[in-house]
This record gives sequence, structure tokens and C-alpha cells, in this order.
Amino acid sequence: MKRYAILTAMLIAALAASACVKLGAQPLDRRFYQISPARTAPRVDAPKDFVLLVRRLSASDLYNTRELVYRGAEGHIESDFYNKFFVPPSNMLTTELRRWLSASGLFRHVIEPGSMIVPGLTLEGTINALYGDYSTAQPAAVVEMQFFAVDESTQDNAIVFSGSYKERIPMSSPTPDALVQAMTLAVRNIFANLETDMAAAPLKN
Repeated sequence: MKRYAILTAMLIAALAASACVKLGAQPLDRRFYQISPARTAPRVDAPKDFVLLVRRLSASDLYNTRELVYRGAEGHIESDFYNKFFVPPSNMLTTELRRWLSASGLFRHVIEPGSMIVPGLTLEGTINALYGDYSTAQPAAVVEMQFFAVDESTQDNAIVFSGSYKERIPMSSPTPDALVQAMTLAVRNIFANLETDMAAAPLKN
């Protein structure tokens, strides 16, 4: 009986070792992406004379995942375990939005929560959609975002600006690389439109 137990243990160990060797020889091919839109326009000549606080963007539960999300016909939706963002979309796009607005020169300073500087306005936003639409013959990236600028110096935290933006960018091919490229262009368009709208809005008295 003792000898049988030893042989069984050796067999289990051998099988486990062979499984490890097999997995090691064929590692899972996972790829990581980042949406990082480049702002190429010149800085504005007449910045608004106040500090803007940009809070962390919130995101719809459906899309606040590191995995790329695909939508198909008849409401079909799935996520891609092998192709994902390096960080969650809410964190990633918050960082990119702060970087974009800082580069624009539209405000005296752009800060994040925790800064000792008192802001003149606070910008909040939500990612309502971030996915690849494969429901038609021409796949496309779909990005929807909504923003509010709040004057927290007022008694009722008055909303002095709001804007909703939606972009649908056709993909060059039905691949994860093409999807992220189209998403990047969509986010760039949204940030550019947000900057233009905030520049034209009477944000402070």
C-alpha cells in the first residue's frame, strides 16, 4: 500500500511537471493598449484666468473594464481577455484629459484632487460608451463622454458648463489594433471639441 501511494504521488508530480512544460512552451499571447491622443494645435493666446480642477472620470460599469469590449448584432456583447488596456479606462482617460487641457493653455493651471491650490472651477465627466461596434459590415469604434463644469464657490455648486459628445470612427480592419487606433481618434475629437466649447463658454463672471 505504501509503495502504491509513492508511485501515485510520483505520477501526479510527473503529470504536473509535463503540464507546466507545455504551458511554458506556449504562453498566452496577451496584448496591452493605451489611448493617448496627441494635441497638435497651438496653445491658446488668451487663457482664462483661473485654475481648473479635473476630477477622476467615472465610467459606465459596462465599459469600465481593462478588456476591450465588442458589441455585435441583436444586443450581443463580449469582452476580450487577450487584448486589454494597461489601466482601467477611467484612470487612463482622466490622465489624458488633464494632459490635454494643460497643453492647451486654456487655463492658468490644471490640477487634480489633493492639490493645495484652490480651483476656480471643477470639471467632472463620465465615459458613457467605449467599445467596438461589429454589428454592421463596417466595424467602428464608438466613444461617448459627458462633462460638467461646476463652480464650487457658489452656494448651490452651480453648473456653468455642460457638454455631451459622441464619436463613431470606422475601423481600417476588424482587429484590436485598428479598434484602439479608432478609439484614440474618437477621444482626440472629443477632447478637441470639449476644449473649443469651454473656450467659448462664459465660465466665470
